[in-house]
Amino acid sequence: MSEASLIIITLDRAALLRRTLESLARQTRTIDEVLIVDNGPSAETESVAREFDARYIPEPQRGYGKARNRGLAEARGRVIYFLDDDCVPEPDWAEVLWNALESGAADLASGSRAPGGIGLAARLEYLSTDGPVLSPHLTAGPARHLSTSNLILRREVVERVGCFDASLTMCEDRDFTTRARKLGFRLLYEPKARVTHYASIHRMGDYLDKMRHYGLGTSQYFRRWQEEERLARIFPASPAARLILLPALAAAGTAYLVARNLPQCPDAVPLSPLLFIGQLWWHYGGFEAMRQERQRPC
Repeated sequence: MSEASLIIITLDRAALLRRTLESLARQTRTIDEVLIVDNGPSAETESVAREFDARYIPEPQRGYGKARNRGLAEARGRVIYFLDDDCVPEPDWAEVLWNALESGAADLASGSRAPGGIGLAARLEYLSTDGPVLSPHLTAGPARHLSTSNLILRREVVERVGCFDASLTMCEDRDFTTRARKLGFRLLYEPKARVTHYASIHRMGDYLDKMRHYGLGTSQYFRRWQEEERLARIFPASPAARLILLPALAAAGTAYLVARNLPQCPDAVPLSPLLFIGQLWWHYGGFEAMRQERQRPC
């Protein structure tokens, strides 16, 4: 068994993947094997993986959960890292996360994400997603859930928690790490383990599409963990109520984003009208999730 494996899932983003793999050559701690799980197998992605001596694993069944589970099945390490294909880690990233486990402070640890995207739409996406929960300026400490965009865990966690839930559109990592915490494993947020996130958000349409997708996937997760997640309790299960309350829910979501982004991101205040538009799309995605839930056969 290898000491450490790194799993990166990807889909049609060879240029971003190349930049991520280039950064791994600068790590102060060696990772024994790098696995590239291609969730839409392509010759270009395979070529990039082999260029950097990474193990190329085609996984034609689409979905974050399916791709991550394939990576877990193939990985040989006693310790497993996850990193997204659009994230570039700092040179000490692998070492900082490794030390978090070896210190005995955690069984799973996740780091921070700094914004790398350029332009208004990319900034709005950061303030709506990473800024409130993954800012490098936040304090280290115990966490309720973690992100696979920047994660390390012991293999024994996988052996006890099981697979990622492939039925979720997204938030499969939040679900997995919540299940780990409920089993008694210790979760740690360590902002010093920093990556720069180059989100593929270039236009307002990209931002709004992402918010709708996040709203749908996160609402699925909240519905599953309604008793565990305090925020979930304020979202109506009725699709009609979601639609009627859409402006009020979007206003509350905007207030939450502004409060969580301050003081590290003061531009959240002047950008709040645009964040509100994003929240309208987020909660419309939530309406779609509840409508799908109602249509699902018993």
